[in-house]
Amino acid sequence: KGLRTCVVASLLAEALELEPADRDAVYFAALLRSLGCTAHASAFAEMFDDDVAVQRELKTLDLGDPAVLSAQTTRFATWAGAERAQQLAARFATEVPKQGAALGRGSCEVSAALGARLELPKGAIAALDEVYERYDGHGFPAGRAGDDLTVAVRVVHVAEQAVMAHYDGGGPAAARHVARRAGGHLDPSICSSFAANVESILGALEAPDMLAAALASEPPPRITVPARDLDRVCSAFASFADLKGRFQIGRASCRERV
Repeated sequence: KGLRTCVVASLLAEALELEPADRDAVYFAALLRSLGCTAHASAFAEMFDDDVAVQRELKTLDLGDPAVLSAQTTRFATWAGAERAQQLAARFATEVPKQGAALGRGSCEVSAALGARLELPKGAIAALDEVYERYDGHGFPAGRAGDDLTVAVRVVHVAEQAVMAHYDGGGPAAARHVARRAGGHLDPSICSSFAANVESILGALEAPDMLAAALASEPPPRITVPARDLDRVCSAFASFADLKGRFQIGRASCRERV
C-alpha cells in the first residue's frame, strides 16, 4: 500500500504542479506514511486481536460522515468471527474516542522521529506529523484543518484513500470514494485535480513492479546515503522494528553475548 500510495501521490503532485520542495515532501511522506503505526502495533494486537486488520479499518474510517461511520462500525472486526466481532466492535466504540488523540499523537511522533533520523526533507517530516488530521478539522491529534495542513499531507491523504478504494473496487470505486470525501476528510481542490487526471494517475497502478515504479517516482535530485552513514540508517530502522514487536527487544544482543 505504501508503494502504491507513493506512486499515486507523486503523480498527483505533478498534476498539481507543486514546487520541488513540496514534491519531495509528498514523495517521502507518502512512502513512509504508515511507519508511525509501529508505535501502537502491540497495543492494537492486544486490544483487537489483529493489528494489521484494525489499522486498515482506521485508514478507511470516516468520522465526518455519520451514515458511513455507522456502516463501518457494524461490520468492524469481521475478521474475528461473529461473536468476537461484537465484543471488539464495542471495545472499539469505547476506546477510540477516549484514546484516539493520544494514539494519533504517538504515531505522528514516531513517524516524525524516524524521518529526522533518516534526515528526510523538513517538509516530509512536517507532513508525517499530520497524517491523522483531516481537511475538515475532525482528525487527530491537533484538529488542524484546511490550509493549516501542509499541502504534502493533503495530497497524501487523497492518494491513500484512492489507493485503498482502488484495491477494493478498481478505478470507478476510487473516483467515487475520493469525490465523496471531498470537503470532509480531503481537500476538495486536490480531489478535483485527482478527478481531472484519474485515468493517468491510476493507470500507474498497473505497473508490473511497484517497487521499481516508486523508485522511479522520486523527484530529482535523488537522495543518496553514503556508505559511512549506512549504520545510522540501519540503526534507525532497527529501533522502529523493536516498536512493532516488543517481545523481540534485546534478544539479538542476548544471543550475541551467548
